Amino acid sequence: MAGSIEENAALYKKKAFTYVPPSSPADLIESTSYTLDFAARKFIQVGILSDENYQVVVNILTSSRYVQITTDFLKKIFSCMGHILSFILDTPQKYNRVIFFEDEIMKLSSMVYTGENVLVIEDKTQIGCRVLLNREDLIRLQYLERSIIESIIRKEVYTVPLIHYQSEEFVTYLREKCTQMESSAKNLDEMTTFIKNVQDDRDIKSFPNLSAQIQMCSTKQLAESVLNKVIHKYNITCRKNI
Repeated sequence: MAGSIEENAALYKKKAFTYVPPSSPADLIESTSYTLDFAARKFIQVGILSDENYQVVVNILTSSRYVQITTDFLKKIFSCMGHILSFILDTPQKYNRVIFFEDEIMKLSSMVYTGENVLVIEDKTQIGCRVLLNREDLIRLQYLERSIIESIIRKEVYTVPLIHYQSEEFVTYLREKCTQMESSAKNLDEMTTFIKNVQDDRDIKSFPNLSAQIQMCSTKQLAESVLNKVIHKYNITCRKNI
């Protein structure tokens, strides 16, 4: 015989879904933010990843989730916006789900949520990384298209090369700092700690000066580069002494 209502309610509470938020998105260098819906805490963030390639990416942020997409994927969304809006503006059909685009990494589809059609942007490689954009969000995104694309182009053409240059300059400076220390960092963890705490006292003429952002966001990459240069210099010295 089935249990009482109270027993079933207690059992349901134990099995109730627990929301597990995705890991926070990585900090971006020289990021630019745009507001889709302030009340709903929906924002677009265009910035540069602190990896070795310094790729320009786009974060779509909501109050509880986010998704990171490439600039090419964002351009695909813009190119399909008319087609997407024709479905989003249509009368919601509970079982009518449309897939606009899908590959091994990303999925772009529609679904019904709180009684209205919404666009779902989902990262298939990371659990929990998806966002829902409603009609107002998409119209706002379409309105911001020109500004966002200009920001992407500016970062790709001007900012990324500058970051590469200032990163190399910073690595050279850090290596010189290491040679002045009585006991320099010997492994990646020690070098990472050293870089996080080093005071950059250079007089940099380049504008904008992105060294502080590079130091904060690319600590691991800087540490690896400095260690590689130190090891390379050590190997050259050893060969000369043989």
